[in-house]
Amino acid sequence: MSGTQDIIPAEQNSSEIVQSDQTGIDENEKQQVTQNPEQLTPAQKMDNLLRGSSSGYLRKEIEKLRKESARYRIASKTEAAQKLEVMKKAAEVQKELDMLKESNRNLKIMRALDKAGCIKSDLVSKDIPLDCEDIDEFIKNYKDANQFLFKNPPESIGSTFKTSGTKNLTPAQRMDAFIRAAAGR
Repeated sequence: MSGTQDIIPAEQNSSEIVQSDQTGIDENEKQQVTQNPEQLTPAQKMDNLLRGSSSGYLRKEIEKLRKESARYRIASKTEAAQKLEVMKKAAEVQKELDMLKESNRNLKIMRALDKAGCIKSDLVSKDIPLDCEDIDEFIKNYKDANQFLFKNPPESIGSTFKTSGTKNLTPAQRMDAFIRAAAGR
């Protein structure tokens, strides 16, 4: 047996296996190498490569392995280039996403300031810290501290009750109002 561990079936007697003193490969394996090198185990192929038992076969095998490794190197380089391209696109998308998040945050702040009655909401929005968690509470405290930046909400002096004009009308007047409403006048 070689430096690698080969598993020998239990059906073979140990007397059938003849070990070679120099190579470590039994006689049956030597015959297999010369007869059909394609059916070798990886350990047997490695032993053949190390010992150089059949040079023509080994040269073909080495050339095949070189071509395969070249294919893998080329594939690896193209995959690395594609990965780099995808990473660049991902960085651009992340940058755009961060800009959109900031814009969305600014719009939320502007809307809350406008709702609170701020006169210069674009200037006041810069005073709100980035790590502010409760914007409404901050705006309320800011409004109390800086009354001159906020206008007072309009006060309703009179009632907003509108009487229905059709309740006190005669049937003929109701019909006229209905026709006028249908005609869009």
